[in-house]
Amino acid sequence: MSTTTFNSAPSIAQDQNTRQGLLGIYDQQSKKSGSAPSMQQLFNAARAACAVDHDKDVITWLENLVNASGNHGSGHQPIAAPVVPPTNNHHNDKNNGNQGGSTDSSIFVNPIFFPSEKSFQMLIKVLDDSKKSLDICVYTITDDHIANAVIRAHDRGVKVRIISDNDKAGDLGSDVNRLRDDHSIPTRVDKSTSFMHHKFAVVDDSLVINGSYNWTKGARFDNRENLTLTNAPKAVQGFKAEFDRLWTEFA
Repeated sequence: MSTTTFNSAPSIAQDQNTRQGLLGIYDQQSKKSGSAPSMQQLFNAARAACAVDHDKDVITWLENLVNASGNHGSGHQPIAAPVVPPTNNHHNDKNNGNQGGSTDSSIFVNPIFFPSEKSFQMLIKVLDDSKKSLDICVYTITDDHIANAVIRAHDRGVKVRIISDNDKAGDLGSDVNRLRDDHSIPTRVDKSTSFMHHKFAVVDDSLVINGSYNWTKGARFDNRENLTLTNAPKAVQGFKAEFDRLWTEFA
């Protein structure tokens, strides 16, 4: 069977040999078990189709993330330990010549779910632990507990910047204008009829908070929501660049 890597994955649909090889693995697993392959068998098949160790690490990381999410989906509780993705040092094995497939244990991806007081306290702790900068880009802020954590960061000298939606900033109960007017926190909003619908923050240029979670009491107490906390460099760089781009656009 020919092999493929994630770098060549878009060509699989046009590569008949590779496509037939992957389908062959699927069929073999079906015949062995007498039914459709399990998720575990499918992940094993995907690993078998990888040409380099890094791509196998990516499959294993995704498998761990799927399993962790499945184990915690019903109770809406955060994962106790972070799910560790492959390090960016192995993004392209051909370029760096490293075939070891090792991972950097300092890099984490930690999904948390709501409603959950434990998840909420984790969010507050991240805000309270900020030391240098806090770039917030969220659709709406109406939860005073979160707003107060932002104020605490500002008061201890953290450079705080806020981007929000122009319509939501003026809503009854919104904290955005209060943070700007009462606490002199730099704030910018979009100037369009479309939504500024992001929900992320970059902490100390080293950690990203991102997900479906609006910074509201409804999201905290009622809605089924998620956030992912990660220090993966590519994520941090991408979200930081997006924040800076919008900050300039909304000046």
